[in-house]
Amino acid sequence: MSDIAPSYSEVTDPCKKGPDYSKIPQRLHEYPASERAKKIVHQSMTMDSLFSCVWPTQWSSPEAPEFHDEMDRCIAAGFKVLALCPSADSLDASAQGIVKALEFFLKKINERPDKYRIVRTARDIDDAIKEKKLGLFFTHQGTALFGGDLDRVGLWRQLGYGYCLLAYNTRNAVGDGCFEPDNGRLTGYGKLLIEAYNRYGMIVDVSHTGERTALDAIDHSRQPVISSHAVAKAISDYPRSLSDNVIKAVARSGGVCSINMVGAFVDLTNPDIVTTDMLFRHIDYMVNLVGIDHVGFGSDYIPDITQTAIGCQSAAGELFFPDGGYTKKMGAKGVPTPAPYQIVAALVDKLLENGYSEEDCGKILGGNLYRVFKQVWK
Repeated sequence: MSDIAPSYSEVTDPCKKGPDYSKIPQRLHEYPASERAKKIVHQSMTMDSLFSCVWPTQWSSPEAPEFHDEMDRCIAAGFKVLALCPSADSLDASAQGIVKALEFFLKKINERPDKYRIVRTARDIDDAIKEKKLGLFFTHQGTALFGGDLDRVGLWRQLGYGYCLLAYNTRNAVGDGCFEPDNGRLTGYGKLLIEAYNRYGMIVDVSHTGERTALDAIDHSRQPVISSHAVAKAISDYPRSLSDNVIKAVARSGGVCSINMVGAFVDLTNPDIVTTDMLFRHIDYMVNLVGIDHVGFGSDYIPDITQTAIGCQSAAGELFFPDGGYTKKMGAKGVPTPAPYQIVAALVDKLLENGYSEEDCGKILGGNLYRVFKQVWK
């Protein structure tokens, strides 16, 4: 496989429209929850460590009229902080594309200054909560936004980026993605980039990253490392999942592994609907493996799945997810993934039913990530 992955525009038509995935069973599913669980969500430092909303491909249109509705639903559910993902190496990773994506989000945030606050530090999060605003920060899936310039890490931190993936599935200048069979090591440039992350307060994120590169990165970092959206390989043996070695290494660093909620990743049956039982299996496994302090919530939810689902079914799916057609089948179903606001309280009920305390729930909902933010986001 080439060291440089093709851009999304090279493998599919980003303007192509297809079936209406807004009516798939997952989008219409309801998750009943107790008042106790809802109260816990509201009283906790509840956050989503990957709200996948790449602009413009993961919104209904470039104007994304649903943006404020999506944010209002998160606020109503009790979320305090969201990690918004404007861009990714697998889509338009050009400098212009990344900047235009950020401009869209800054414009939307500026439309509702009474509702949103960009957060760069834990103190910003505290202030947002006091002001009754939703804390928002940004993440990029990959490292293309740095363009090989280590000091750009500081630039993007100032613009509100809290962490960035090291690799998106395929090989890049940092190391190998999770689909590279060679499972290569962190490169010399990768080590320098990790040092820049530490220097500027950018958190290292090893989701989508190959095991060897991830372990090297964790070992090289002087700060806690996270995985913002991945599940346990022991429960779901898929290349995107985390091995026990990576989960343990993240925990030893003081970091957090946040579970994602994409049906085909959490359960290899590629279900139409993600259940709280499916998610609980991953949470409980990780908690038993490394302890309650190292597990979090990162939905990987996409507001409008149309173009992403089509991309999964096209050459893009095979190039970025070379899994023998498994991702193509996931795309045909509309990539079933519950919205964070749709499932979060029901997931708390599942934790309570299985002996987890309210304090435990608060840690998983966001307390653990908040601890990492306090340490790394200087």
